[in-house]
Amino acid sequence: MMKKLCLILLFPLTGIFNAQTHKVPQSTKDAFKGYWMYKAQYFTNSVVIDFEPGKDFATFKDIGTGEAPPRTLQALVKGNLLIIPAKQHQNDYIELEVIKGKLHLRVKQVTWDNQGNIINNNKLEEKTVFKRRTQRD
Repeated sequence: MMKKLCLILLFPLTGIFNAQTHKVPQSTKDAFKGYWMYKAQYFTNSVVIDFEPGKDFATFKDIGTGEAPPRTLQALVKGNLLIIPAKQHQNDYIELEVIKGKLHLRVKQVTWDNQGNIINNNKLEEKTVFKRRTQRD
């Protein structure tokens, strides 16, 4: 009797845990996945976006100019955007969007208080537009 009761209680719980895993739509993967480059007069900035099988987020690798080690962050999928939430001492708030085949990266600087709470998120937004590259130049 106790075994039956345990099985009856566990069965609905497995559905709850499985329901919390969201698959990233293939159209989102196709739009964002790849090697992206921004060229300025004196430097080139590069990023790589990838999606691991079974994960509900994108991996965003900021290669930068190549002078410093690359940084890897997790980007959450929200509609047609990838969002990298602000983390104290790590990164500001970042939104990624593909518009007409170009990656638009928007950054909002975040100010933190002594308790680790965001106190000012009204700073100006910086925007950089990257072009997709099929291979690393």
